[in-house]
Amino acid sequence: MAPIHEPDDIRNKTFEVIINGTPVVLDHDTVTYDELGQLAHPGHNPQAMFTITYKNAIGPHGGNGVLVAGESVKVKKKGTSFNVRLTTRS
Repeated sequence: MAPIHEPDDIRNKTFEVIINGTPVVLDHDTVTYDELGQLAHPGHNPQAMFTITYKNAIGPHGGNGVLVAGESVKVKKKGTSFNVRLTTRS
């Protein structure tokens, strides 16, 4: 009996994104606000807030927008980029 092959097996997929100008390879296609904060600013204060913008994602408005706490965005195989800035509370 021949083995079953699943060509779209998600475990073998990678997604190449850019975070603050640095290439990052993800093993999943959806990234969260909290995950982006950790990737962009490892070891940050857990109470920190971020301003996150993205370009070339999968979604409305040409895949461009702003990500806020509690949200996530689906990335493309290549080319999605993020700008993640620490912001201060007032």
